[in-house]
Amino acid sequence: MKRKEEPQIQKPQMLIVDDKAVNRYVLKSIFEEDYEIAECQDGRGAIEILEEKRDEVAAVLLDIVMPVCDGFAVLKYMKETALRTVPVILISSNVDDKNIHRAYDYDVADYIQKPFQEEVVRQRVQRMVDLYQAKKENEEYEQAE
Repeated sequence: MKRKEEPQIQKPQMLIVDDKAVNRYVLKSIFEEDYEIAECQDGRGAIEILEEKRDEVAAVLLDIVMPVCDGFAVLKYMKETALRTVPVILISSNVDDKNIHRAYDYDVADYIQKPFQEEVVRQRVQRMVDLYQAKKENEEYEQAE
């Protein structure tokens, strides 16, 4: 008798954008059980992934200071293309208040400072994803009425 295969549950997508491979590795190890991870080392790569997987990305963990194309270029792209339903959590060791305030002008969901504290990062990111998902479902419900 053939055993019936259980359906695979699709994991939500997470995009990790950081120019340092070690930071991407640490973040990936925190979230890989719960998310399908896409990663890149600069803003240009992030924009390409967001264009390709636009409706699949559940969260973006984004460094601010990167070569080629920085995090602010990604935030600008997301704002211009109406990707506000995706929570962006900044990850940076750059604690410059000016950069943080500028990022919040682009509607970032949260800011996490490096070095990472695994449980804090996990909880804060999951809360933002849950909050944005509930908001999205509420908006869809209101539109259906």
